[in-house]
Amino acid sequence: MKLTYAGPKPLISHSGIVFDRKKEDKYRYIPFIVSLLLALDHDYTSSQNYTYTPDRKHYSDEELLRIIAAHCQNAKTEAQRRLSDKAAELDEELRRVQSALSLSAEARAVLRTNLMLMRDYRLQRTVNKSFYYSAAAALVTLVAAKRLRYIQTPFTPEYFHVFHTMEGIIRRRRLALAAQLEVYEEKGELMVRLALAGR
Repeated sequence: MKLTYAGPKPLISHSGIVFDRKKEDKYRYIPFIVSLLLALDHDYTSSQNYTYTPDRKHYSDEELLRIIAAHCQNAKTEAQRRLSDKAAELDEELRRVQSALSLSAEARAVLRTNLMLMRDYRLQRTVNKSFYYSAAAALVTLVAAKRLRYIQTPFTPEYFHVFHTMEGIIRRRRLALAAQLEVYEEKGELMVRLALAGR
């Protein structure tokens, strides 16, 4: 199992394969989560503001995986479980195609071929998604443990996506923490902030 970019969500049918560009591979956001994990994982002094400037280092896929595994011990196990579940789901999907009487034999054969062509691609997206959510959960745990009041970065779609995911995890976990995502302008620059407060 490895971490590597797959691509946008495929829409597979008997008439072909197209890609939904609005459903980007979660791999795209992993370097941003890793940069936040590395930036926030240190000791803090109460009532201090800290500024971190990302070093823009390009991490290899192996380094990203190692950093995520260091912050979330069950990330690999969870990814393997999700991968097995997805493989079983894709196998069942292929079986259903064979019995799809609404399609001609030729259309079923084309759909089956298209599904098989995209199998590894879809499995890689599952692995990427699992590591993304494991890293996001580890980041939420870290932020809660450090009792941070907010995290702020320059606005990018990637940081916004990460903060939005974190906000969702905080709500689903029903932590004693409230999160509010804000986009605002500061000194002519667009910023994104995830404000955190104890309930």
